[in-house]
Amino acid sequence: MDVQRTLQFGAYALPAAPGDSVAPYVLSSQKLYVIGTTDGTIQPVGAEHLVGEMGGVWAHPVKVADGLTVQLVENGTLLPAPEHLSLTEALSHVEWRYNVGGLVVRRRDFVPDATSAVMLLVTLENTTAHRRTGLIQFNAWLKFLGCWFGGLHSGGGEYWRAGDMVLGHARSGPGQWGVACGTGQPPTRCEYTAAGAATIATLSYTFALEPGQHTSWEFGLAAATTGGDAAARQMLGQLLGRGEELLAEKIARYADCAFGGVVLTSPDQKVDRAFALAKANLELLSADYSPGMPPFFLAGVPEYPQLFGCDTEYTVPGATAVGFAEQCKSALLGLASYAERACGRVPHEITTNGRVFHPGNTQETPQFAAACWDYARWTGDLAFLQQVYPLCREGVDQYLPMLWGSGRALYPIGDGVVERPGMGSRKLDSTCYLFQALGALADMAAALEQPAEAAHYRERQVALGTHFERDWWLDAEGMYADSLHTDLTAQLDGHWTVVLPLQLGMAADARARRALARIADEWVNEWGLVHTRGHENAVWTLPTGLLALTAFRYGQPELGMRLLLNIAETTMHGMLGAFKELIPIGLCFVQLWSAGLYVQGIIEGLFGLQPQAHRHELRVAPCLPTSWPAARLANLLVGAHCVDVQLRSDGIQLAHTYGPAPLRLVYRVPGGVVQLAGAATAAALNDGWLAVEVPSENKIDIHIDAHQALLSLSAL
Repeated sequence: MDVQRTLQFGAYALPAAPGDSVAPYVLSSQKLYVIGTTDGTIQPVGAEHLVGEMGGVWAHPVKVADGLTVQLVENGTLLPAPEHLSLTEALSHVEWRYNVGGLVVRRRDFVPDATSAVMLLVTLENTTAHRRTGLIQFNAWLKFLGCWFGGLHSGGGEYWRAGDMVLGHARSGPGQWGVACGTGQPPTRCEYTAAGAATIATLSYTFALEPGQHTSWEFGLAAATTGGDAAARQMLGQLLGRGEELLAEKIARYADCAFGGVVLTSPDQKVDRAFALAKANLELLSADYSPGMPPFFLAGVPEYPQLFGCDTEYTVPGATAVGFAEQCKSALLGLASYAERACGRVPHEITTNGRVFHPGNTQETPQFAAACWDYARWTGDLAFLQQVYPLCREGVDQYLPMLWGSGRALYPIGDGVVERPGMGSRKLDSTCYLFQALGALADMAAALEQPAEAAHYRERQVALGTHFERDWWLDAEGMYADSLHTDLTAQLDGHWTVVLPLQLGMAADARARRALARIADEWVNEWGLVHTRGHENAVWTLPTGLLALTAFRYGQPELGMRLLLNIAETTMHGMLGAFKELIPIGLCFVQLWSAGLYVQGIIEGLFGLQPQAHRHELRVAPCLPTSWPAARLANLLVGAHCVDVQLRSDGIQLAHTYGPAPLRLVYRVPGGVVQLAGAATAAALNDGWLAVEVPSENKIDIHIDAHQALLSLSAL
């Protein structure tokens, strides 16, 4: 079967590459997602967890169907599958068009917002010169299956016809898991067929079409994780008959998510398209499976639809900045609730019914403290800080030291992000994230007006940095080791984590620049940062995104943008518009941190934005590529402030749209040394940073020429 696929997303149209015809896709609401394949068939999905079972219709913590198919019958004979399909993918929905012997089918699948249901809107048109009669069959491949390691067992399903619907429930709990499917009209026939562990419910409806006529159906499937088949039936009854309205709402909401809110305008359409797609991906992965789980982000589809520690923590800065603050807060508080019961240890992986599968690698606990501060500095949410600060302290001050052992117990012991055998007991990533966490704790304490504690954590951070330079630097290699043994013997295996001391500002400047030059030369291939130099050349989006942030930090925007565009390249392979786990494709076909790091790379890397929302302050240290004359971020929220930031090669313009107080703009002057002239003399210039107060509903323009800074302030 030939499948012609195109992503249609706002004004962007992106065709699939030749030969890339059959791929998985996902449609979702916060309550349910559907994983299918672009040729419309039912195929096994999942290679690591529930092998072959990760696809289909999931209303976590339960799967209710392997999928849905549509067939046509004429003169008692099943019509063959079409030879050619035209598929439009839009993230909000998918649409197939195909011709079977002059009967043209248009099928649109979507998951209505805030529901645990999926709907198929199907139109059949007779394009021949004679009357056509037959049956359209909707096949629901029904199955009850509990989530991975959820400890849940369905006992199989029971299914029956009840008027205009097929209903079902799990044998193990008839009043809990339930399903309902139908069109709202009594089917002509209803049949059941066993297909392995699934039961195929086939609902057939008669059609009779004169030449040029068409007719339509709405087919829905609703799932219930409480209330059984009665709850599923009630939900489906409320949806049927509203399909076009619900699809329009879905399309509008995805358009608003992707093209409203924070908007990027740059000289490169690919950069802007990926920014919009990244926001849509974050929406696609947003989940709320209450009451068992807090709202959170799925870490990856299909294999990791769980709440993860590090995946969430890596995503928080970017996701918070582009409008997902509430989802980030909920996910962090969800992780905190588990850590509070585990002596401050932040878990790595939590199943979708709330069981801890992996209690947490060493780096996850300090990363949590950093992520909490990332959320707070963007939102100014001091009440959140009050809530999590004691837990962050416990994790860093009490839990982690338990892992350090005796003797020179300065660095954490145990697995970090890199889970590879043969390394030393003390991992580079865990040490770097401890350094970041100490800085975050110092900032938290300062924000909470606890200066003594702020000074304490800052002193510890400085001390750790001093010891780190002594113990981890390998001068002959021009690189930091990626692990230490118990006796502090350094080992370099060439894992991607060598970038972390640079990215987190832990490395001495000269050493950082020396190491970055070698990493760019020996660790980077055509797709990005390899996992392990010389041994494992697969390129993950995570290390590549962190290297992009590093490149911007050290004034290499061309490298930074090349790496970000490599991450964006994944949206052009497999499921169109989806950020993958590997570059250009591989493992999870939608990966959380890929989208999160892309938007962080733009906002905190290229634009160099570092907010302190509780202080009504925004620092800007831009790093524009030399070929870019300008770039703009509109509708950016910094706490209660809304700003538009336009960077130019010769300065910056900031429009303070609204806010409760003046916003303090602290701008890093290119080159660091200028003379203040004109209105700019009212600003403060300190060590290369220009600081000025921008009242609400005012706009400031800072122009830097070769010798001086000119500043103008005007009302909007």
